[in-house]
Amino acid sequence: MRKLLAIIFMLIIGYTAFADDNPEAYKVKVTKADGTVFEGYNDTKFEQYLKPKVTSVSISSEFKGPAVKYSSDEVKRVEFIALTMDSIPMIFEAVKAQTKLPNLFSKNPKPYKEPVFLRLIYDGENVKGYAMPYTDHTFTHKPNIMTVHYTWRYFYLTKDSDVAKTYWDDTDGIVPNMKKVMKFYFREFPDIVKMIDNDELTPQMFRENPAIVLLLMDKTYQPKP
Repeated sequence: MRKLLAIIFMLIIGYTAFADDNPEAYKVKVTKADGTVFEGYNDTKFEQYLKPKVTSVSISSEFKGPAVKYSSDEVKRVEFIALTMDSIPMIFEAVKAQTKLPNLFSKNPKPYKEPVFLRLIYDGENVKGYAMPYTDHTFTHKPNIMTVHYTWRYFYLTKDSDVAKTYWDDTDGIVPNMKKVMKFYFREFPDIVKMIDNDELTPQMFRENPAIVLLLMDKTYQPKP
């Protein structure tokens, strides 16, 4: 399925689409690591998934019934059924993922010790895109105030890799030398670097919609030799 699964600025909406007492809001289709598929009910409100590093999920066979806790090693995919037919499906996959953005001193950050459940936002032939809740701390000098807002961290996973790489933490803060930063994050994709150099992909375009690069990654990706 080669399409963007969620419009980024609408990600939050999917979590609050149903009333708390509507059983359909909690109904999920679960795919286990061994390929077994079953349906059940998630025992939390959608809002409780708005946190990073989720490594387990609890499922009951009946709405508000006794729940069984599954680790991210046991369950590979959770899909909220009520949103399957909506334009913004809610799908989580357990993925090995880097713990932070790469930098000059750590170009390939280590992944979390366990797979984490990430929101699937793009499912392509060569690349998958994911998002995870992230807390942005932005400091302003005039006045001296630290602001905190809840936003998203973005990942891509190529078909010949087993670790999803972090490529952006959505932030309100100023990022110096943004073009240079983008070229560093996308160095694995020479065609995207050329687009940045040619102003075909600008910092403003990228910051307005960080998922814009996922389709470009999918189209231009070259498998590792």
